[in-house]
Amino acid sequence: MIKDKIIAKTEDLVYLILSILALLFIVIEVIDLIYIFYNELSIFLFSDSKSIALTGVPIFFNILITLEILETFKNHHQSVLSKVKIILLVAITAIVRKIITMDIKHVDSLLLLSISVLIISLCLGYFFLSKKMKNKIAFAE
Repeated sequence: MIKDKIIAKTEDLVYLILSILALLFIVIEVIDLIYIFYNELSIFLFSDSKSIALTGVPIFFNILITLEILETFKNHHQSVLSKVKIILLVAITAIVRKIITMDIKHVDSLLLLSISVLIISLCLGYFFLSKKMKNKIAFAE
């Protein structure tokens, strides 16, 4: 019993430290995103064919992924299904971030097919977990 309490307190402390670091990371990334957005807008010309949209996208998705990881930390005392669902959401977000910033013109078609299968399987896993969690809630009432 004492060992379990020590492990639980240590786990809570580690989650607290990681949460503080993640919050600092988010603040720094938001400041960086605002700075990049301001710089891009200050030199933007409508006559340029270069898009300013992709400059801040990786930073934006880094913020979203970190927020989802914080959600996982916040719910670390909840059920395993909740944790897995959040982890699947983080994985989907990370893969979509990579796809948005990827140069599709120079990618092998087999790689695109495998990425598609990966996304579909992660989304199906998320869907079935959500459905199972709803059924558990319905039976509990």
